[in-house]
Amino acid sequence: MVESSLKRPGKEWHRYSIVVAATTVLLIWWGAAVTTEQAGMAFADWPLSQGSLNPEGWLKHLPYFLEHGHRLIASVVGFLTLGLFATAFVRNWKNAVELLILVAALASMVGLVAWAGAEKMIAEHKEPFWLAATIMGGLVVVWLALSWRWRKWSLTCKLSALAFLLVTFQALMGGIRVTEISDAFAVVHGCLAQGFFGLLILIIIASSPQWPRWKPVLTREQRSALRVVATVLCSAVFMQLILGALMRHHHRYGLADTGILLTGGNWLPTFDKSNEILVIMFLHKYWGFLVASLTISAAVWTMRHLEKGHFMRRLTGGGAILLLIQILLGIYVIITGKSFWITNFHVLNGLLILALSFVNVMFAWRSGVKEGEVAGEVVLPVGK
Repeated sequence: MVESSLKRPGKEWHRYSIVVAATTVLLIWWGAAVTTEQAGMAFADWPLSQGSLNPEGWLKHLPYFLEHGHRLIASVVGFLTLGLFATAFVRNWKNAVELLILVAALASMVGLVAWAGAEKMIAEHKEPFWLAATIMGGLVVVWLALSWRWRKWSLTCKLSALAFLLVTFQALMGGIRVTEISDAFAVVHGCLAQGFFGLLILIIIASSPQWPRWKPVLTREQRSALRVVATVLCSAVFMQLILGALMRHHHRYGLADTGILLTGGNWLPTFDKSNEILVIMFLHKYWGFLVASLTISAAVWTMRHLEKGHFMRRLTGGGAILLLIQILLGIYVIITGKSFWITNFHVLNGLLILALSFVNVMFAWRSGVKEGEVAGEVVLPVGK
């Protein structure tokens, strides 16, 4: 099937993707503020707030302001992401009709989830709606997978389609978190937000006018090693964010412990259900040290194996600097007893670290091998 979405996006589309990412930063920061202030359950319904698009007094009470403001900004991000995909995908009337069907399917899925969430008393009454929503979501995922595999979409069209589906599922996780009063869905909701932002960073890079020449030229050994290093580091960073989300949703008020190295007065807490909060805190702290070690190792590796000025050295070096800042912010979170501003900037800096690790993975797997190169030969900088 020949598609009309093969054309690379222009500068305007690239700039628009930056606007979407910037708005998403605001959304994630606002979401961090909601969690820090324990305002996630300020309203018991979803997607409306107290049955209204504009609940009375939401500007006057901090929990209402944070939660409803978060929902409003999330709606803006959702529509902006729809615009991102629509402008990359729609080139003719057939594309437009297909997009309308997709939007209708996703809107129906949201409606089914909201309908299930409105039933608070009898779990069996929810099941038909959950089942219908799951089937609808599965069909949409199959559509994306088949389109990604068989249709000749541009990379930016593929990524923006994935972003649109991801932001919809992200909204559903947030809604289910409220209607089912579930900390588990709250954690998934927070982690998906981080992954969504990383995807937007990849879209910005892939739509940049410089993208065609941003392809690291490495020896085979360097390329293989860099792919392993970047993938392991990104996976470790994402795991750390999961642990951080678990800790934030278990430490409802203040922190369960104020030790920087010790946890509950011990180097190693007891790993059992009754000690769950301290165990999560312990894992978050010491997995952070592991991530720091991996980040510094990645920076050292690129400095040793890539020539001075190579942009992959700058990426890993920047990651190491952000990681050191993150550790300091984490220590200040403990010292200040989960200060609002320090905690939220700790979350935001973690977001930047994840985004940078996404970029490292993207370029590591995009890298090519220069013909005729042998192991140990000096790598060429980008553009040469």
